[in-house]
Amino acid sequence: MTGPSEAALAFDLGTGGCKAALVDLDARVAGTAFVPYPTSYPAPGRHEQRPADWWDALGRSARELLAADAGRHRVVAVGLSGHSLAMVPVDADGTTLLETVPIWSDIRGEDAAAAYFAGTDETAWYRRTGNGFPRGMYTVFKAAWLRAEHPDVAARTAHVLGSKDWVNARLTGVRRTDPSYASGSGAYDLATRRMIPGVSAALRVPAGWWPPIVPSAGVVGRVSAEASAATGIPAGTPVVAGGVDNACMALGAGLDRPGEAYISLGSSNWVTVAGAEPVLDDVTRPFVFDHVLPGLYISALSTFGGGSSLTWLAGMLGRADDLDALLDEAAAAPVGARGLTCVPTLAGGTVAEGGPAVRGALLGLDLGHTHGDLARAVVEGIGFSLADAAHTMLAAVPAAPELTATGGGARGGLMLQVLADLIGRPVSRPDAAQHGAALGAAALALLGTGAWTGTGPLRAAHRAALRADPRPELAAAYDQPRARFAAARAATRAHAARSSPGDHRTTP
Repeated sequence: MTGPSEAALAFDLGTGGCKAALVDLDARVAGTAFVPYPTSYPAPGRHEQRPADWWDALGRSARELLAADAGRHRVVAVGLSGHSLAMVPVDADGTTLLETVPIWSDIRGEDAAAAYFAGTDETAWYRRTGNGFPRGMYTVFKAAWLRAEHPDVAARTAHVLGSKDWVNARLTGVRRTDPSYASGSGAYDLATRRMIPGVSAALRVPAGWWPPIVPSAGVVGRVSAEASAATGIPAGTPVVAGGVDNACMALGAGLDRPGEAYISLGSSNWVTVAGAEPVLDDVTRPFVFDHVLPGLYISALSTFGGGSSLTWLAGMLGRADDLDALLDEAAAAPVGARGLTCVPTLAGGTVAEGGPAVRGALLGLDLGHTHGDLARAVVEGIGFSLADAAHTMLAAVPAAPELTATGGGARGGLMLQVLADLIGRPVSRPDAAQHGAALGAAALALLGTGAWTGTGPLRAAHRAALRADPRPELAAAYDQPRARFAAARAATRAHAARSSPGDHRTTP
């Protein structure tokens, strides 16, 4: 009788919830469990979550997964992927000082950023940090907000932790971060891979608030007895530092060497490339993170309007539980959605899309339009946005013959086909398309504990489950819809410029 197989226990701490995954030594996902948690929107630009909800979701997902596994696997390591740009202040004892904390999409740091850049060249800062999201999202500016708005909390703050770093501290009692998460702080130099003291000092953010930086695959500690009792994870299990979600997704999608690219299709979407140098552009502002693999960067351009826009549409049409059928109707609609155009930035935009104030639009609505036309317009709007991003990003990796698509949005063929048509390269979905971040976190756990000596098992397990090839004969059919989209996006930018900050309450 054989004993249990070894596996890593990975957690993908996403915007919508925590996914736990058991990944065996052959990079196969042996089981998953998911527990959602809410986001609150107490004021315009404020997007908050409760760290206590993260911890509860991690424990519940771990227990559910391990119970379902029934001892078939022995957990040899734990790795986490975490959503970026979160700010969790803790005191010297590790106690969390705010019940709810800003997550990545929160822009409460904008006032501090505006004051800082009144005397500092923002383009020079971007080139040094690669931080291409709207500036108020970055952690150093949120930390400056904390110091200014809650001086009593700031006085008790010992460290400011990111999402997965806070969970790691709960698991092990050790406070550390990794290069990928630190590179989203707004105060990290991509060239030297060190924090920039001058940025923090200018904002009066104590340098000691930043936790020490260790390798993403480095073991930060072991699961404590207290954490084991709360989560069901065996006490003494080693825990690696893990990485920011973008970087873990990139590793899970197979980006383990320069010149590779993938598309993430989730609540928001992005085109990502891996390289020995960051991809920087002063106009479109790709965002750059240190990769979770040493010596590499991941650079990406995103659209914040993605799966969240499709989910909104399905809910508005009363078809929240019928999304796959709605997409089938969209696939049957013609290219161009019978003159209907969608700009899918319902949750705000990137710098290239017009910034946080921009909102989405449906233009050309007609009494004859169907549910399928509406869904087709949203899919095409996402496709046009990503094709624009791909034009910039793929110039850095012209040899990439095929793009991998990951995330929940990759499960259907329509989105893959529209992307292949618009980008002009094949787009494939791997077997584990919805587990990219968890696979990346698991790979770090197995690398960090010596179970793997390289990423070969991850690459060997990468198999395409669905592939869409570009259809050149449809290029002309997309010309007019693409021109309408460009005009519509320009209109949303102009509309945003004339809107007051209080006009929008951002929702997912």
